[in-house]
Amino acid sequence: MGREKTKRNLVFKPAFKEFVPQDKPYCGVTTLLDEEIEALYLMDILDLYQEDAAISMEVSRPTFTRILKNARQKLTKSLVYGHKLLLQDDDLSYIVAICSSSLDSFENITPAEQYIHIYKVDEDEITLIKAFENDVYLKKLKPAIVLPQIFMKFNVNIFLSRRVGEGLKNSLLAKGIQILEKDVQVKDDLKDLLSFKDLV
Repeated sequence: MGREKTKRNLVFKPAFKEFVPQDKPYCGVTTLLDEEIEALYLMDILDLYQEDAAISMEVSRPTFTRILKNARQKLTKSLVYGHKLLLQDDDLSYIVAICSSSLDSFENITPAEQYIHIYKVDEDEITLIKAFENDVYLKKLKPAIVLPQIFMKFNVNIFLSRRVGEGLKNSLLAKGIQILEKDVQVKDDLKDLLSFKDLV
């Protein structure tokens, strides 16, 4: 019997999971595993050193190097040979951040409001991870500088807000955090919103 695969610590959630050549019919299919997507995210989006990226994924450095090499080879093969590219994402849970003027409900959900709510949303339940005061509100700081760093600490995948300025939008997307410009009233509304077709 083969050795059981060690579970990786995976944070990034792809907003788009299928890429197809447009000019001609594709001549093969390549699938990027979720761990391979994470390796590319850590190295090429967050620009981490391999040692730090391996620590983040909770794997050895040689294992991380192998995962990254496989990911880059698959990407190259898809581009060179015109393969359809699929991105694996078996984990149906998300970490969602919301800024609100109320600690107990969703009111005036914009980036500069007084409180930040962090939720884990999956198929079965919605769980509050933490609610706390927003430094953007308390210290009159710029959302684009403060919020991405806070959200990274909680492994946030999606920022939900009524509106998002271009500076914050660009800062979040640069960190791999997707944006959903919607209005919600109660936390149970979150399940209905987690369709990536609405993401910015």
